Amino acid sequence: MRSTMRDVPLTITSILRHGTTQHGDSEVVTATESGLRRLGYARLGARAAKLANGLRRLGVRGDERVATFGWNNQDHLEAYLAVPAMGAVLHPLDIQLTPEQVGSISGHAEDRIVIVDASLAEGFAKLLPELTTVHTVLVTGTGDAPALDGLGKQVIPYERVLAEEPEDFAWPDIDERSAAAMCYPTVYSHRASWLHALTVCSGNAAGVRVDDRLLPIVPMSRYSAWGLPYAALMSGADLVLPDRFLRPEPLLRLVEEARPTVCGAEPDVWHEVMSYLDDHPERDLSSLRLTVTGTIEAEMS
Repeated sequence: MRSTMRDVPLTITSILRHGTTQHGDSEVVTATESGLRRLGYARLGARAAKLANGLRRLGVRGDERVATFGWNNQDHLEAYLAVPAMGAVLHPLDIQLTPEQVGSISGHAEDRIVIVDASLAEGFAKLLPELTTVHTVLVTGTGDAPALDGLGKQVIPYERVLAEEPEDFAWPDIDERSAAAMCYPTVYSHRASWLHALTVCSGNAAGVRVDDRLLPIVPMSRYSAWGLPYAALMSGADLVLPDRFLRPEPLLRLVEEARPTVCGAEPDVWHEVMSYLDDHPERDLSSLRLTVTGTIEAEMS
Protein backbone atom coordinates (compact mmCIF):
# COMPACT_ATOMS: atom_id res chain seq x y z
CA MET A 1 0.00 0.00 0.00
CA ARG A 2 1.36 3.42 -0.98
CA SER A 3 1.21 6.43 1.30
CA THR A 4 -1.32 9.13 0.46
CA MET A 5 0.50 11.79 2.47
CA ARG A 6 2.12 14.62 0.57
CA ASP A 7 5.75 13.92 -0.32
CA VAL A 8 7.78 17.07 0.42
CA PRO A 9 11.44 17.22 -0.68
CA LEU A 10 13.85 17.71 2.21
CA THR A 11 15.92 20.55 0.76
CA ILE A 12 17.67 23.76 1.74
CA THR A 13 15.15 25.48 -0.53
CA SER A 14 12.31 24.40 1.75
CA ILE A 15 14.18 25.75 4.79
CA LEU A 16 14.78 29.05 2.98
CA ARG A 17 11.14 29.43 1.96
CA HIS A 18 9.80 28.47 5.38
CA GLY A 19 12.14 30.65 7.40
CA THR A 20 11.81 33.78 5.27
CA THR A 21 8.02 33.62 4.89
CA GLN A 22 6.58 31.98 8.01
CA HIS A 23 9.16 33.64 10.27
CA GLY A 24 9.84 36.84 8.35
CA ASP A 25 9.95 38.92 11.54
CA SER A 26 12.74 36.84 13.09
CA GLU A 27 16.16 38.36 12.64
CA VAL A 28 19.83 37.76 12.05
CA VAL A 29 22.07 39.94 14.21
CA THR A 30 25.72 40.40 13.22
CA ALA A 31 28.49 41.95 15.31
CA THR A 32 30.31 44.83 13.61
CA GLU A 33 32.91 47.39 14.67
CA SER A 34 30.16 50.01 15.05
CA GLY A 35 27.55 47.89 16.82
CA LEU A 36 24.97 45.28 15.89
CA ARG A 37 23.72 44.89 12.32
CA ARG A 38 20.16 43.57 12.17
CA LEU A 39 18.17 42.09 9.29
CA GLY A 40 14.76 40.41 9.33
CA TYR A 41 14.38 36.99 7.76
CA ALA A 42 12.00 38.36 5.12
CA ARG A 43 14.72 40.76 3.93
CA LEU A 44 17.27 37.95 4.26
CA GLY A 45 15.22 35.96 1.75
CA ALA A 46 15.13 38.92 -0.63
CA ARG A 47 18.90 39.34 -0.44
CA ALA A 48 19.42 35.60 -0.98
CA ALA A 49 17.31 35.89 -4.14
CA LYS A 50 19.43 38.84 -5.29
CA LEU A 51 22.58 36.80 -4.75
CA ALA A 52 21.17 33.83 -6.67
CA ASN A 53 20.28 36.10 -9.58
CA GLY A 54 23.74 37.63 -9.49
CA LEU A 55 25.48 34.26 -9.45
CA ARG A 56 23.35 33.10 -12.36
CA ARG A 57 24.29 36.23 -14.29
CA LEU A 58 27.95 35.49 -13.54
CA GLY A 59 27.59 32.10 -15.18
CA VAL A 60 26.90 29.66 -12.34
CA ARG A 61 25.00 26.71 -13.80
CA GLY A 62 23.98 23.28 -12.58
CA ASP A 63 25.95 21.95 -9.64
CA GLU A 64 28.97 24.19 -10.11
CA ARG A 65 30.79 25.06 -6.92
CA VAL A 66 30.63 28.47 -5.25
CA ALA A 67 33.17 28.80 -2.45
CA THR A 68 33.14 31.10 0.56
CA PHE A 69 36.10 32.40 2.55
CA GLY A 70 34.75 34.35 5.45
CA TRP A 71 33.47 34.69 8.98
CA ASN A 72 30.11 33.83 10.51
CA ASN A 73 28.10 36.86 9.41
CA GLN A 74 25.02 37.91 7.46
CA ASP A 75 26.68 37.86 4.03
CA HIS A 76 27.97 34.34 4.61
CA LEU A 77 24.49 33.26 5.70
CA GLU A 78 23.02 34.64 2.47
CA ALA A 79 25.41 32.44 0.50
CA TYR A 80 24.54 29.48 2.76
CA LEU A 81 20.94 29.84 1.62
CA ALA A 82 21.19 31.07 -1.97
CA VAL A 83 23.89 28.80 -3.37
CA PRO A 84 22.36 25.38 -2.56
CA ALA A 85 18.79 26.62 -3.11
CA MET A 86 19.65 27.66 -6.69
CA GLY A 87 21.02 24.17 -7.36
CA ALA A 88 24.72 24.95 -7.08
CA VAL A 89 27.05 23.50 -4.44
CA LEU A 90 28.26 25.61 -1.52
CA HIS A 91 31.94 25.12 -0.67
CA PRO A 92 32.96 26.91 2.57
CA LEU A 93 36.76 27.11 2.73
CA ASP A 94 38.33 26.89 6.19
CA ILE A 95 40.13 30.19 6.84
CA GLN A 96 42.38 28.49 9.40
CA LEU A 97 44.04 26.22 6.84
CA THR A 98 47.32 27.08 5.14
CA PRO A 99 47.24 28.68 1.66
CA GLU A 100 48.59 25.44 0.21
CA GLN A 101 45.79 23.43 1.80
CA VAL A 102 43.09 25.87 0.70
CA GLY A 103 44.47 25.95 -2.84
CA SER A 104 44.54 22.17 -3.07
CA ILE A 105 41.02 21.78 -1.69
CA SER A 106 39.56 24.50 -3.92
CA GLY A 107 41.26 23.07 -6.99
CA HIS A 108 39.98 19.59 -6.22
CA ALA A 109 36.43 20.95 -5.91
CA GLU A 110 36.81 23.02 -9.10
CA ASP A 111 35.37 26.15 -7.49
CA ARG A 112 34.16 28.72 -10.03
CA ILE A 113 33.38 31.73 -7.84
CA VAL A 114 34.68 32.60 -4.38
CA ILE A 115 32.91 34.97 -1.97
CA VAL A 116 35.66 36.51 0.19
CA ASP A 117 35.42 38.76 3.24
CA ALA A 118 37.39 41.99 2.71
CA SER A 119 39.15 41.54 6.06
CA LEU A 120 40.71 38.33 4.72
CA ALA A 121 41.56 39.63 1.25
CA GLU A 122 45.28 40.14 1.84
CA GLY A 123 45.82 36.56 2.93
CA PHE A 124 43.52 35.19 0.25
CA ALA A 125 45.45 37.09 -2.45
CA LYS A 126 48.49 34.90 -1.77
CA LEU A 127 46.66 31.77 -2.89
CA LEU A 128 44.36 33.24 -5.56
CA PRO A 129 46.80 32.73 -8.48
CA GLU A 130 46.81 29.01 -7.69
CA LEU A 131 43.01 28.73 -7.99
CA THR A 132 42.99 27.98 -11.69
CA THR A 133 39.28 27.09 -11.89
CA VAL A 134 38.12 30.33 -10.22
CA HIS A 135 37.12 33.12 -12.59
CA THR A 136 35.39 35.61 -10.23
CA VAL A 137 35.81 36.85 -6.67
CA LEU A 138 33.00 38.65 -4.83
CA VAL A 139 34.23 40.80 -1.94
CA THR A 140 31.96 41.23 1.08
CA GLY A 141 32.28 43.58 4.03
CA THR A 142 33.48 47.14 4.29
CA GLY A 143 36.57 48.60 2.70
CA ASP A 144 38.43 47.94 -0.51
CA ALA A 145 40.46 44.85 -1.30
CA PRO A 146 43.30 46.14 -3.52
CA ALA A 147 45.38 43.05 -2.78
CA LEU A 148 43.06 41.06 -5.07
CA ASP A 149 43.56 43.31 -8.08
CA GLY A 150 45.88 42.35 -10.94
CA LEU A 151 45.79 38.62 -10.20
CA GLY A 152 43.93 37.56 -13.31
CA LYS A 153 40.48 37.23 -11.74
CA GLN A 154 37.35 39.34 -12.03
CA VAL A 155 36.90 41.09 -8.66
CA ILE A 156 33.48 42.60 -7.87
CA PRO A 157 32.07 44.13 -4.66
CA TYR A 158 29.35 41.84 -3.27
CA GLU A 159 26.91 44.69 -2.66
CA ARG A 160 27.28 45.91 -6.24
CA VAL A 161 26.19 42.49 -7.49
CA LEU A 162 23.13 42.49 -5.23
CA ALA A 163 22.19 46.09 -6.07
CA GLU A 164 21.70 45.24 -9.73
CA GLU A 165 19.42 42.23 -9.20
CA PRO A 166 15.70 41.69 -8.46
CA GLU A 167 14.45 40.47 -5.08
CA ASP A 168 12.76 37.34 -6.39
CA PHE A 169 14.22 34.18 -7.90
CA ALA A 170 12.60 31.13 -9.46
CA TRP A 171 14.05 28.61 -7.03
CA PRO A 172 14.26 25.31 -8.95
CA ASP A 173 12.92 21.96 -7.82
CA ILE A 174 15.89 20.03 -6.46
CA ASP A 175 16.36 16.34 -5.80
CA GLU A 176 16.94 16.01 -2.06
CA ARG A 177 19.78 13.58 -2.81
CA SER A 178 21.67 16.27 -4.73
CA ALA A 179 24.79 17.80 -3.24
CA ALA A 180 24.12 20.96 -1.22
CA ALA A 181 27.53 21.68 0.29
CA MET A 182 31.10 20.46 0.60
CA CYS A 183 33.19 20.62 3.77
CA TYR A 184 36.25 18.77 2.50
CA PRO A 185 36.33 15.81 2.23
CA THR A 186 32.60 15.40 2.96
CA VAL A 187 29.79 16.20 0.53
CA TYR A 188 26.43 16.98 2.15
CA SER A 189 23.15 16.31 0.36
CA HIS A 190 20.11 18.54 0.76
CA ARG A 191 18.41 15.69 2.62
CA ALA A 192 21.32 15.26 5.05
CA SER A 193 21.46 19.00 5.75
CA TRP A 194 17.69 19.15 6.31
CA LEU A 195 17.74 16.18 8.69
CA HIS A 196 20.75 17.62 10.52
CA ALA A 197 18.84 20.85 11.14
CA LEU A 198 15.78 18.92 12.30
CA THR A 199 17.92 16.93 14.72
CA VAL A 200 19.33 20.15 16.21
CA CYS A 201 15.75 21.31 16.77
CA SER A 202 14.77 18.09 18.54
CA GLY A 203 14.40 17.85 22.30
CA ASN A 204 17.20 15.29 22.51
CA ALA A 205 19.64 17.77 20.98
CA ALA A 206 19.50 21.57 21.36
CA GLY A 207 15.69 21.68 21.44
CA VAL A 208 15.65 24.85 19.35
CA ARG A 209 12.36 26.78 19.52
CA VAL A 210 10.96 29.86 17.84
CA ASP A 211 11.71 31.95 20.94
CA ASP A 212 15.41 31.01 20.96
CA ARG A 213 18.36 33.07 19.73
CA LEU A 214 21.23 30.95 18.39
CA LEU A 215 24.88 32.01 18.51
CA PRO A 216 27.08 29.73 16.36
CA ILE A 217 30.70 30.56 17.15
CA VAL A 218 31.92 27.34 15.54
CA PRO A 219 32.86 28.35 11.96
CA MET A 220 30.33 27.92 9.20
CA SER A 221 33.12 26.18 7.27
CA ARG A 222 33.09 23.31 9.78
CA TYR A 223 30.18 20.89 9.62
CA SER A 224 27.80 23.69 8.64
CA ALA A 225 28.37 25.36 12.03
CA TRP A 226 26.89 22.21 13.60
CA GLY A 227 23.62 22.81 11.77
CA LEU A 228 22.72 25.89 13.82
CA PRO A 229 22.13 28.35 10.92
CA TYR A 230 19.70 26.05 9.13
CA ALA A 231 18.05 25.07 12.44
CA ALA A 232 17.36 28.76 13.11
CA LEU A 233 15.58 29.21 9.78
CA MET A 234 13.71 25.92 10.24
CA SER A 235 12.41 26.85 13.70
CA GLY A 236 12.11 30.61 13.32
CA ALA A 237 14.70 31.26 16.03
CA ASP A 238 16.82 34.39 15.73
CA LEU A 239 20.48 34.09 14.73
CA VAL A 240 23.34 35.97 16.38
CA LEU A 241 26.60 35.94 14.40
CA PRO A 242 29.99 37.04 15.81
CA ASP A 243 31.79 37.87 12.54
CA ARG A 244 35.55 38.16 13.24
CA PHE A 245 35.15 39.30 16.85
CA LEU A 246 36.07 36.01 18.50
CA ARG A 247 38.14 37.00 21.51
CA PRO A 248 36.52 36.57 24.94
CA GLU A 249 35.77 40.25 25.60
CA PRO A 250 33.87 41.00 22.35
CA LEU A 251 32.13 37.62 22.49
CA LEU A 252 30.87 38.26 26.00
CA ARG A 253 29.82 41.78 25.04
CA LEU A 254 27.85 40.26 22.15
CA VAL A 255 26.13 37.86 24.57
CA GLU A 256 25.20 40.75 26.85
CA GLU A 257 23.86 42.92 24.01
CA ALA A 258 22.18 40.34 21.74
CA ARG A 259 21.00 37.96 24.51
CA PRO A 260 21.41 34.57 22.78
CA THR A 261 19.89 31.53 24.46
CA VAL A 262 21.90 28.77 22.73
CA CYS A 263 25.59 28.98 21.89
CA GLY A 264 27.90 26.54 20.10
CA ALA A 265 31.70 26.76 20.13
CA GLU A 266 34.74 24.52 20.06
CA PRO A 267 36.64 23.69 23.28
CA ASP A 268 39.49 26.17 22.77
CA VAL A 269 36.99 29.04 22.64
CA TRP A 270 35.37 27.98 25.89
CA HIS A 271 38.78 27.59 27.59
CA GLU A 272 39.62 31.21 26.72
CA VAL A 273 36.18 32.44 27.80
CA MET A 274 36.33 30.63 31.15
CA SER A 275 39.82 31.99 31.80
CA TYR A 276 38.58 35.51 31.04
CA LEU A 277 35.58 35.04 33.35
CA ASP A 278 37.90 34.14 36.23
CA ASP A 279 39.11 37.74 36.12
CA HIS A 280 35.79 39.29 35.09
CA PRO A 281 33.03 37.45 36.99
CA GLU A 282 30.67 40.41 36.56
CA ARG A 283 29.96 39.59 32.90
CA ASP A 284 26.30 38.68 32.32
CA LEU A 285 25.65 35.30 30.67
CA SER A 286 22.18 34.85 32.14
CA SER A 287 20.46 34.72 28.73
CA LEU A 288 22.12 31.40 27.85
CA ARG A 289 20.09 28.30 28.60
CA LEU A 290 22.43 25.94 26.71
CA THR A 291 26.06 25.97 25.62
CA VAL A 292 27.29 23.32 23.21
CA THR A 293 30.87 22.23 22.63
CA GLY A 294 32.89 19.43 21.09
CA THR A 295 35.56 17.27 22.64
CA ILE A 296 39.32 17.18 22.52
CA GLU A 297 41.44 14.07 22.47
CA ALA A 298 42.49 12.97 25.93
CA GLU A 299 46.21 12.91 26.64
CA MET A 300 47.63 9.47 27.32
CA SER A 301 49.81 9.26 30.43
